[in-house]
Amino acid sequence: MRNKGIAIELTALLDVILIMLFWVMLNMERENERIKTEAAEQAAAYEQQVGELSDELETVRAEHDRIQAEFDRYVAENSETIAAANQKALTDFAEGRMITLNLTYDAVGKLFILGENGELGHTLLTDRDSIAESIGKVLDDEGLGEDDVILCAFVYDGDRALYSDVKLITGAADDVGKKYGNFYCTYINISR
Repeated sequence: MRNKGIAIELTALLDVILIMLFWVMLNMERENERIKTEAAEQAAAYEQQVGELSDELETVRAEHDRIQAEFDRYVAENSETIAAANQKALTDFAEGRMITLNLTYDAVGKLFILGENGELGHTLLTDRDSIAESIGKVLDDEGLGEDDVILCAFVYDGDRALYSDVKLITGAADDVGKKYGNFYCTYINISR
């Protein structure tokens, strides 16, 4: 083809363009195949993970069902005993037989542990562990075991009591509740 004195050879240019187009298409096909392979590998890995998680979930469900069955059996076997212990604790509470933790201040803060007939013990507010130990000792001295239902009231004057002392005693009561599974303590602020 001739145009105003410039000679352009289109056949050779078309060959180069077609070769480049063919090369691009070939590379795109390879890239698509690589992406498909990676996607298939990833899908297989995810399917394997899902399978493993499903197996773990089934194991956890089986363990949960076993524990629930054990608990149900325990409750069925011991429901009368548990109900009787709870009823006895409520009756004792109604008749004034309970443990009372009384926070008082003179020169220093003291915690008095009181029972039906008066003082069972007392402790200074040194640290949480020693307070919990003092309460536990009183419970042991009173013949109360870890399975007994124990009702307790922590009484303090919110206008006089230090927040840190109240927090210390409530933390100690929580610690006692960890040892004595049926230790229930309520907190009474008499300034309200």
